[in-house]
Amino acid sequence: MGSDLLEDESASPSLEIVELELALRHQNFLELGFEGAVRQALERVGGELLFRMRMDGVSGYDWLAAVALDSDGGRKLALVAQPTDGGPLRIEDAETSDMTIARVAIAYADVVKSLRRLS
Repeated sequence: MGSDLLEDESASPSLEIVELELALRHQNFLELGFEGAVRQALERVGGELLFRMRMDGVSGYDWLAAVALDSDGGRKLALVAQPTDGGPLRIEDAETSDMTIARVAIAYADVVKSLRRLS
């Protein structure tokens, strides 16, 4: 596991986040772009893109995606961020992330879950 992708190296990442990290490492970002690469990686690991947004340098990122990963214990929410400096993608567990957008991702996932129960 590359420490460059995790915000908090002291905490062990979940298996789902490790799988996503590995799937993302094998994507052609020049050909697919950020969203295409994230979507293709999610297809490989069994996940769903909740939303993506242009950050325009806010918090040091150009793009951010909130994703839901299938997990034995339900769903694991994660953030995938593309740094403005062109470095490797950062993948964080949304539950433990200190990024403000993590709270938005968790709330959005709850709304989507509720809407699916209604339909």
